[in-house]
Amino acid sequence: MIFNSLGFLLFFPIVLLVYYVVPKILRNFWLLISSYWFYMSWNPKYGLLLLGVTILTYIAGLIIGKDSHATWGDPDEDGRISADFDSKVSKRRRNIKTTAVSGKEKKKRSVLTVALLIVFGLLCFYKYTGFLIANIEELLHRMDLFVEIDRFDIVMPVGISFFTFQAAGYLIDVYREEIPSEKNFLRYALFVSFFPSILAGPIGRAPSLIPQYVRTREFDWNRVSSGFMLMLWGFFLKLVIADRAAILVNFVYQNYHELYGWTIVLATVIYAFEIYCDFFGYSIIATGAADMLGIAFMENFDCPYFSVSVQDFWRRWHISLSGWFRDYLYFPLGGSRCNFLRRYFNVLVVFVVSGLWHGSQWSYVVWGGLNGLYQIIGAILTPVRTLLLRIFGFDRNVLSLKKNPAMAGSMRIYSSIAPITDVVTPWEKKALNKKKKEHKDNSKESDDNAYSAEDIRASLRVSSGMATWQTEEARRGHLRTGVFGIRIGEGKLNLRSIRMSILKLIRIFITFCLIDFSWLFFRAAGFSDAVLMIEKVRTNFGLSDISLSKVYELGLNERNFWLLLICIAILFLSDYVKYHGGNIRKWILQRPMLLREFIIAVSILVILIFGIWGNSYDASSFIYFQY
Repeated sequence: MIFNSLGFLLFFPIVLLVYYVVPKILRNFWLLISSYWFYMSWNPKYGLLLLGVTILTYIAGLIIGKDSHATWGDPDEDGRISADFDSKVSKRRRNIKTTAVSGKEKKKRSVLTVALLIVFGLLCFYKYTGFLIANIEELLHRMDLFVEIDRFDIVMPVGISFFTFQAAGYLIDVYREEIPSEKNFLRYALFVSFFPSILAGPIGRAPSLIPQYVRTREFDWNRVSSGFMLMLWGFFLKLVIADRAAILVNFVYQNYHELYGWTIVLATVIYAFEIYCDFFGYSIIATGAADMLGIAFMENFDCPYFSVSVQDFWRRWHISLSGWFRDYLYFPLGGSRCNFLRRYFNVLVVFVVSGLWHGSQWSYVVWGGLNGLYQIIGAILTPVRTLLLRIFGFDRNVLSLKKNPAMAGSMRIYSSIAPITDVVTPWEKKALNKKKKEHKDNSKESDDNAYSAEDIRASLRVSSGMATWQTEEARRGHLRTGVFGIRIGEGKLNLRSIRMSILKLIRIFITFCLIDFSWLFFRAAGFSDAVLMIEKVRTNFGLSDISLSKVYELGLNERNFWLLLICIAILFLSDYVKYHGGNIRKWILQRPMLLREFIIAVSILVILIFGIWGNSYDASSFIYFQY
């Protein structure tokens, strides 16, 4: 059962109706039953695996947290732990110090180690056994030893990469005494298995989710309507854009031997939007479904194709996974507190592991390694970039706090979207210290100019041309900032801002090209296919063959190809509004009821009319289900 199947369209309304009808004390129990029914609809026997992981980590958590003094922070209106608590947790994670280990501490560490070995061992067994055997056989063949090893016909359980990471993150948080262990098995089991997120995320955190299962969740029509609109937007992204784009992408990637190189470039660009709409679509369908049940998920995507650097991209793409690797792998490796060689090594390790997490092929490892190398090279070239900015007249102080204090009030800084890594160059350290001094001087003059450390750091990034955010003053009309940073004040265009805007456009384009090149390895059937496709582009591009008539022969006819482009433009418009603090869904909810219901009805019709359906439709699985 997947979200875009008839089974789910029957399953979810029943779950929702019964959920709000049964007594409140039974609601978590009903959600748990529904979650296991949903998961076992794929393969009933893997429900036992999910239950086993849940029981193991629940007992381990009780043992590890037996003498813990940790307490839950103050929840917000959705039941999630406050940002202040998350900030304190982040600081503790960054400042892990080795101390004398007591007997109890050794016991806790042993229990944690055994539990994590079992959990990750199960993940590796189901996900990487075939990959390991295939590589051993290949190595033996190269040594002229032709041996075939039994692969046991292992079928990977859907969602195992997600619920194992979620359970492991809980254990580590309990061990670090950042949260108390959850005593109620029902709530913990629901935390691990909640059906909207179990198959493809977002990867939830215990401080964010478990407190929500404690509080009473009343029926709220506005929240249900908001969640339903989120689900509709997700279905639009999946059925109208992603599945339509997949037709062209699959055709080219399966027949690239017979095609010119330009078709590979086109298909790879289209694939960037296919995977975005596919995974983003799943994430917001899951978020909308959970919202209708009174559960708030974290944001998993934040306009990633508006990123101005690869590091910025990973702040915005698959935020829950990026945060997981940051907190449980990058920081324990030393993060950015080490010397520069060790920092770069840590970055590379994180992204290679991320590649392996996505799939058991060398092409995924290369994809992860490329993204790590992009960030390392970007950090190394920071002084060169700074010099070029100055040579071409881009004033680095044009968006600084001291020269333009209004910028600080607008920084969209969320603790939940911190970067997966934090590669800090010596230049950045020096500049950051200078910004801190400016902040200190400004705060003495006026309380209005007192900015947080995050704002100072964000200003440093902004003044480096790495990002531009719209200010509160701009939204009130005092200062208007265009999509790419063009400032319009008192009817005059600021030429310096126009230059910064051009710079930002260039950075967005370069970032997209780098990310899109890495997507080729992600999508290719294997590493050798990716290499052959790159060679095809290099040696047989077919520039003279490019024409619209040839494009229409790549699986999509003229009508569907232009419909795809129009829908991608709608996606860009939506991200454009969101990037600058707008909220289309909130705007719709504030309209009169008749207009709101009309918009919802039209949205449903658009999905039904333009979605990829037909006799051959088989409810295509979301891309991330295989991970």
